[in-house]
Amino acid sequence: MDERELIRLAQAGDLQAFEQLVKGWREQVFRIARQIVGEEEGAKDVAQMVFIRLWQVLRRYREGGSFAAYLHRITVNLAIDFCREQSRRATAESWDPAGMDALPSLPAGLEQSPSPGELQKIFEILSRRLSPKQRAAFVLREIEGIPTEEVSEILGMRQSTIRTHVQEARRILQESLRRLYPEYARGSQEKQR
Repeated sequence: MDERELIRLAQAGDLQAFEQLVKGWREQVFRIARQIVGEEEGAKDVAQMVFIRLWQVLRRYREGGSFAAYLHRITVNLAIDFCREQSRRATAESWDPAGMDALPSLPAGLEQSPSPGELQKIFEILSRRLSPKQRAAFVLREIEGIPTEEVSEILGMRQSTIRTHVQEARRILQESLRRLYPEYARGSQEKQR
């Protein structure tokens, strides 16, 4: 059964069709949520909220629109809300003005070329410096490879705003990488030459 048929059946209340939709999208929803939220447990919570929300609002989806964009928008919005809530809690619990410069370091002894897991950890650390919207735009455009036009639709922003967020995120990430992990920044600088 194709995705359009699953959507129609799920809109009519067919739980099995909805479960098939979830199975087809859960990995990507989790991956996007994890990149934006920055940690696995929070991403699991966000992914679960995404599919609960999807079930609640699926009847509003109109065939002809991009289902991927519809689902990504729900994912990004809930991930950003989650980040904001975490930030509010952290601020309320303990305010540390030096906190942004006291980011954790990676274990010593890592090779010059980090493994994918190490890259993920570096991104999690460095991306804390991005606003939720910058992080969402960067994740969707640069990590997921979604075209700017579709990212614009997902985030409800103009394409020029998306490009600005991505460019600013790159700048912040590069500066942070050079400052906090110069051993990795040297490799990226040599590649740019």
